[in-house]
Amino acid sequence: MNQLIKFVEKYIDLEEDERILIANALTVKKYAPNEFILANKKICKAILFVISGSARSVFVNGEGQEYTWSFYFNDEDSTFDNYFIFDFNSFLQQTPTPLTFQAITEIEAIELHYEKLQKLLRQFPKMQELMRIMAEQCYQVSHKKAFTLLTLSAKERYLNLLRETPYLLNKFQHYLIASHLGIAPQSLSRLRAEISRR
Repeated sequence: MNQLIKFVEKYIDLEEDERILIANALTVKKYAPNEFILANKKICKAILFVISGSARSVFVNGEGQEYTWSFYFNDEDSTFDNYFIFDFNSFLQQTPTPLTFQAITEIEAIELHYEKLQKLLRQFPKMQELMRIMAEQCYQVSHKKAFTLLTLSAKERYLNLLRETPYLLNKFQHYLIASHLGIAPQSLSRLRAEISRR
């Protein structure tokens, strides 16, 4: 529980009674490798903060093509969006998600349920500042991802990954990286070979 509370305190100051209120609202969840955390068309009812392990969110288009929307993990390379496993829009609106969330390795996470968060927000409004920050981060990530897929070529997307998040290549299998880039695994292999020859 302390890991999430320490993370929260990077963004808002907490009194001891507030730390206790938050801790009492949290539960620890564990998922086995390949286990589904949240299925497509289900409502996201909780935020999960990753303690250990890795997961991904997946979108499948009308032709059955699978895209890895995002990766989730907690280490020195993590950015804000890597820590939290959830669909922010589905969580806020309590509407079905178009994504599927699946553990890649064994996952241990801290869960904050929607109803418990609503109670915390009523008890101390400063939590709203954290939700504002989360909303900004989620918007920026979603906007950048959509813009990248729509405007950049496969090669440009790969070069962008090498420039901004090269560590993903060492953390995840290459077929997952390919689906994250929106290309076939064979295309990723060709791009890697082409760029390594330079």
